[in-house]
Amino acid sequence: MMKVVKEILLRIKDFIIRPTKEELKLRKQREDYLYLRSRGVETELGYVTLVGKPAIERAANARIIIGKGVTLISESTANTAGINHPVIISAEGEGSIIRIGDGVGISGASIVTCSEIEIGDGTMLGANCNIYGTDFHCVDASKRLNQKTTADAPTAPIKIGKNVWLASNVTVLKGVTIGDEAVVSAMSLVTKDVESKTIVAGIPVKMIRRIE
Repeated sequence: MMKVVKEILLRIKDFIIRPTKEELKLRKQREDYLYLRSRGVETELGYVTLVGKPAIERAANARIIIGKGVTLISESTANTAGINHPVIISAEGEGSIIRIGDGVGISGASIVTCSEIEIGDGTMLGANCNIYGTDFHCVDASKRLNQKTTADAPTAPIKIGKNVWLASNVTVLKGVTIGDEAVVSAMSLVTKDVESKTIVAGIPVKMIRRIE
């Protein structure tokens, strides 16, 4: 029986219409776009490439805006630096905003705010970066024990400029501005503003040198 089936398949294979590479590309773009739109992301068809599915959360009246030519890598096998979880994008405060500019690359990063986070064009977030615009929990124990949501904790905007490179496992905390073309070394903790065209490193970061 199997032999007969194989012979039939061989006879009809030339009549089977296979999708072209362009058709497969368009199909993938549409799948990615529909997934993002289902999560409330503001973007356009073909703007964002998903490698694996990111985890996206959006509070009431919050906005997540993603520009053109953005790649979100959520599969560990897609980045040899070693991604340990999918991309997480969470606008947790009511009316909060996350803006991701054109040409941004993100690998397994967590981007969470209850106010506003802006990531400029051409910026790269290495494996497992954390961009935290909230403290998540209150410092005062009585407030922390009675806290109902992340939005009850202290929060402040974060602005990351254009063509910035955050290397793997960098953490950026609330209230920070990182200037254009700055480089933050792996495993660093950013608790204060970083000047444009500088290399910083450490916990917390200190300037290593300027980029000429």
